[in-house]
This record gives sequence, structure tokens and C-alpha cells, in this order.
Amino acid sequence: MANNKKPGVESDASYRFYIWYCKFVDLIWKPQRRLDNFPLKEGMAVVDYGCGPSRYTLPIARLVGPKGKVFAVDIQPLAISTVRKKAARESLTNIEAILIDSYDTGIQTSSIDLVLFVDTLHSIGDCDALFREIHRILKQDGVFFMDPGHMEMSRATEIVEGTGLFTITDCRGHDMLVAPKAHQRDENFGNTNSLDGAEP
Repeated sequence: MANNKKPGVESDASYRFYIWYCKFVDLIWKPQRRLDNFPLKEGMAVVDYGCGPSRYTLPIARLVGPKGKVFAVDIQPLAISTVRKKAARESLTNIEAILIDSYDTGIQTSSIDLVLFVDTLHSIGDCDALFREIHRILKQDGVFFMDPGHMEMSRATEIVEGTGLFTITDCRGHDMLVAPKAHQRDENFGNTNSLDGAEP
């Protein structure tokens, strides 16, 4: 997939500061409490796109279990090395860390159950390229879970709908559940994979 605008990589110093900031914030905010919002099930193939220092990658890997798989994708080499070290330390063998230099993940087409995209949209330079890639790797009944983070929800909604590739099926607070447009699911979309914290 050819992309005209490649994502930029922040400096190692900036990223180390970001890791420190995440550790500090996580002591108070506890990102694991958000796991109930993610439509996860055992055995799923999940992409943590823009995984950062693995705030969600490792907990998700434990939840999907040994029959599942988590692809931790990031453009920052320090993020990838951090994920690999933490996964090795916890003996989690169902995590594959992927360093990218464009929006192309290299993941097999139509192989992913869930793409997680948290607080990353504001840093994306080529939204069309990003969303084409996410659409490509999702299964026909796959789910795209997004939290626009620093971006206003109205702007995030405009971007998602403007791609023509996805339909927003549920919005709760700052969480957005999105389905591939070419593969619409029925009205029971959220009944088994809801944002209400249903058990995976």
C-alpha cells in the first residue's frame, strides 16, 4: 500500500518523557479499568495500533489467552523494544511487536477481530491511509474500537465517516465502536461485544 504522508517519529528523549508521563498517570488513572470497555473475547486476534509503552497490550494478551494473538504496532522503536521486553519478562508468547515506517502493518488481510486505537488519531498525518489499512486487516465481522483522546469527538466522527469505509455503530463517552462499511452487521451488533463491560 502506497502512502504519500508517512507518520513522523518523535525523538527518543521525547518518547522517554512520554513513557515516564504514562507511568505517573497510570498510577492514578489505572488504564486496566478500561478493559471492560473493549469488546474482547478469548482467542481473538487483536491489533493495538499505536501501542506505545504497552499500557493495554499486555493486559489484552492475557485476556485473549494463548489461543489469541496481539499485534503491538508502533512507529517508535522504543515502544516496540518496551513491548518486547515486558512480554518476555511476563512470558507472554502471544504478542508480536511490529515496528512500522508507514501506515502499512504487513498483517494478513481480513485476519483481525479487533483493532484498538486509543488516543492516537490526533497524531495521524494521513487518515485515509490509516483507515484503509485498518479496513484491510479487519475480518468481515471485525470491530474497530477508537478513543479519539485529545481530539474532539465531533472531529473524530467527521474523519471516520469521511473515509467511506466505516460506520459508527456506538458512541459512549469518548469511546467509539466502528464496523467496516462493506460488511455491515445486524442490529444486534453490540449485544455480545458491548461497551458495557460484558465478560469476554
